[in-house]
Amino acid sequence: MPPYAAGIPSTPPGGGYPVPAGPPAPTRSSNTLGVVLAVVGGLVIFAVVGVAVLVGLLVRGPDANPAPVAPSPTAFAEDPEAPSDEPPSDGDEPADADTSAIAERLDAKIDEYKRLRDSGALWQTIPDNEFNRTAVSAYLYLMTDMKVATIWGIDAEQAQEYDERMTMLEEKLLAQEPLGDDITITLDDRIFTYDGETGEGGYTDK
Repeated sequence: MPPYAAGIPSTPPGGGYPVPAGPPAPTRSSNTLGVVLAVVGGLVIFAVVGVAVLVGLLVRGPDANPAPVAPSPTAFAEDPEAPSDEPPSDGDEPADADTSAIAERLDAKIDEYKRLRDSGALWQTIPDNEFNRTAVSAYLYLMTDMKVATIWGIDAEQAQEYDERMTMLEEKLLAQEPLGDDITITLDDRIFTYDGETGEGGYTDK
């Protein structure tokens, strides 16, 4: 029987007390694995974003953000010929309306008396004689002269004067009175003259 009781470990060879086994190695926690995965995921996302930005720059080029284009100055330019949107002050019509109106009235009156003369209807109002035929020709020349003047341009005051003169000439013509203006018109093969004081005149050959 050995000198030690049963159950008591024997002294290892070489003597001394037995060396107890060290503590078991600790296992790695799941936290370490999570940190590693987070770092790897961040690197992947950073790489994807970087590639997307690079591709965008290559596609758009250096002028991806051009300066805003200013509107063309002509877009707000008013047309200088357009009528004004503002109503005329004091209820008066604009000057251009007066001049265009008198031109239309002169043209209409010239056409009217040509038709009346050529159809013979005028000679039912005044006698058909040399004096009145000469007066009608003089009347048409004077009216045409005013019409041409409106084409070259007149102001509102002149338009009013022409309107009054047109009425006066028609009244004198129908009253068989001299029209008050002398006329000399040189045509290709003849000359027309009219004495505004006497109403005498007519066409003569050159």
